[in-house]
Amino acid sequence: MRELPKELPPPVKPRLDRLKRGDKEIKLITQVRSYELITPLFGGGVNPGEADPLTVVRGTEIRGQLRFWWRACRGGRFNGSLAEMKEAEDEIWGSASTEKKALPSRVDVVLSAWDKGNAEHPFEVVADNRTGRPKPKIKAKEYVALPYAAFPLQPSEEEIRAGGIGMKTRTVQDKVRFALKITYPDEQQQEVEAALWAWETFGGLGARTRRGFGALKLVSVGGKPVLQPAAAEIEAKIRRDMEKHVVSGTWPDGVPHLSLNPQMKVTGRQRDFKAAWDYLIKQLKNFRQSRTAGSQAQPGRSRWPEPDKIRRLTKCQCKRHAVPISSIGKFPRAAFGLPVVFHFKDKDAGDPYNTKLTCGEKECDRLASPLILRPLACKDGAVGLALILEGTGVGMVPGGLLLKKEDEPEKCWSVDASIDANEAQNIPPLNGEPDVLRAFLKRI
Repeated sequence: MRELPKELPPPVKPRLDRLKRGDKEIKLITQVRSYELITPLFGGGVNPGEADPLTVVRGTEIRGQLRFWWRACRGGRFNGSLAEMKEAEDEIWGSASTEKKALPSRVDVVLSAWDKGNAEHPFEVVADNRTGRPKPKIKAKEYVALPYAAFPLQPSEEEIRAGGIGMKTRTVQDKVRFALKITYPDEQQQEVEAALWAWETFGGLGARTRRGFGALKLVSVGGKPVLQPAAAEIEAKIRRDMEKHVVSGTWPDGVPHLSLNPQMKVTGRQRDFKAAWDYLIKQLKNFRQSRTAGSQAQPGRSRWPEPDKIRRLTKCQCKRHAVPISSIGKFPRAAFGLPVVFHFKDKDAGDPYNTKLTCGEKECDRLASPLILRPLACKDGAVGLALILEGTGVGMVPGGLLLKKEDEPEKCWSVDASIDANEAQNIPPLNGEPDVLRAFLKRI
């Protein structure tokens, strides 16, 4: 690992010299924690989808992650009061100071060393063997799941037309490593350790961390190597750690959080991180894109109800799809996050134009997925982890759900995502389970 480049400005440090309560001097704890990213870093820079060319890992991003995971672990001890939770959060992690009140962070987060790894191009644009036209092709074959986990990496049809064969494609950073020096008051040890544990176990760095990008592995603390548990022990260890770090209480509405009784699944042991990640993403793809039997030239039809409902709403359908597969008028896959874009390949034959499922409230057009998928290191390989965050979800979307014509958003329809038990019996991927995310956990 190499030192931070000299041209970078020094990190802004909290005013630890003011950490006194009356005549009491507060003891500070300092640790150096070393990490490596076991999956590629996607984005994380100033420009969306791009890594920062100088500071691939940034202290401000880590601080933001720790704040989030502190809320997820400790936010339940304020009896549902958002104001009280925010006050406690600012006391630990700091907030914008005013003339009347200065609230610098009591936690000092400094990158002491880092290695930005290697830039990899998951896709390349090559000539189609049959037509000679440019088409995208996956380049990093060891990451079979990567295109579905981060579809923005794949160049669009418009970009391919403009760039042509051999065009420059988006990159990810592989084999990133860094060391973090963190200093905090000993009276906040339990709070900070909870945030660190949750970030290291469920979080990551960069974009698309809930689909496994930028997944962390804690390598050492204070220079001492961290021993990983065996694959068979990981789930039990996570549950023990939850008992230690996650409070039992009521979180404010809309705050994503962990639970002492989590909806969680740990997969069987895989040979390495890539295999564990690949397994999870392939399971997600097969579940979300469940289809009837088809062929390579003509894929089967979706076994979910949304396509037929969109055909009915838009009054557009090609002759091949004149007979619907589903009469259920719901959009259950919204449970995986918003927005969702529906693209029909047979538009020229009469099928609907592109539509987008989003929140009804203009100020809130996005819902982060409650589902976390990522590989975890173990001493005999790796496992996959799937966990559902509580406190958020499609049922709490402000303004309900709207289906909009993508290039004409004023043309829209109010729709519903909730599925009852009878409807779940008639949606094959759910296999009778009305909770979509729980049905996915059962599948893996």
